[in-house]
Amino acid sequence: MLWEEDVVGEEKKKKKEKKEEKKEKKKEKKKKKKKKKKKKKNKKKNKNKNKNKNKKKKKNKKKKKTKNVMKKN
Repeated sequence: MLWEEDVVGEEKKKKKEKKEEKKEKKKEKKKKKKKKKKKKKNKKKNKNKNKNKNKKKKKNKKKKKTKNVMKKN
């Protein structure tokens, strides 16, 4: 009788441990996904930032060119 209770207790413990492990894995997966999403978002943000920077540079270059031409004349 006692031995059977021990076996049942052990099985319950094992099941509980498995559940805990599953929870941990799920948490880690979620964390990774979140990190990936954030990385993607930042990449997009930086891309737009660089695009705008380049636009400004081009604009400034054009301005400089016209100024130089005027000075020469």
